[in-house]
Amino acid sequence: MVKIMASKLRDVELITDTGVRLGWVYDLSFDEETGDILVIVAEPDEDLDTSEFVTDHEGLLLVPISAVKSIGEVIIIDSTKLAVKSKLRRPPSPKPSE
Repeated sequence: MVKIMASKLRDVELITDTGVRLGWVYDLSFDEETGDILVIVAEPDEDLDTSEFVTDHEGLLLVPISAVKSIGEVIIIDSTKLAVKSKLRRPPSPKPSE
């Protein structure tokens, strides 16, 4: 296993496996109890429409660590595992029968 220092990830570009430029690593969010990395907090690309992506209160993208396919010169994100708002919405409740 190759070890990578978190400080080396700052400003590394995130790109989906379908070629969409998401942005650049801004920070990492950890589980306080286990120390596991939960999400990559990323500064979105200026051309990215963030309305469908999960963002924090500052507009930064929240990319689940489980979506990372590879880390190198860029970080490749599995687009099928990327958190988007439409996946988080609940389906409408069925109407009560009359």
